[in-house]
Amino acid sequence: MKTDNTELFEHMPVSKAVITLIIPTVISQIITVIYNMADTFFIGQMNDPNQVAAATLAMPPFVMLTGIANLFGIGGSSLISRSLGTGDREKAKKCAAFSI
Repeated sequence: MKTDNTELFEHMPVSKAVITLIIPTVISQIITVIYNMADTFFIGQMNDPNQVAAATLAMPPFVMLTGIANLFGIGGSSLISRSLGTGDREKAKKCAAFSI
């Protein structure tokens, strides 16, 4: 088994590689929701319904931006895997830098 970063894209079974890439994405979405719930709780302690409404209205755009960021990460990993499959390590490095 190779110890460098190409193991995930070159030798790992597809189902295991997909799960490996999905887990951080799901965890980041869960953390985002928990973060927003904590904000809503502490804002609710101020007894001002307008501020609670503002926090509630801000959550969907925040989740959308997180989803767009994950889109670049997942799309980038697909391009990285295809680039490594064809042996184009330079293209894979550039895509990784852009995705991050």
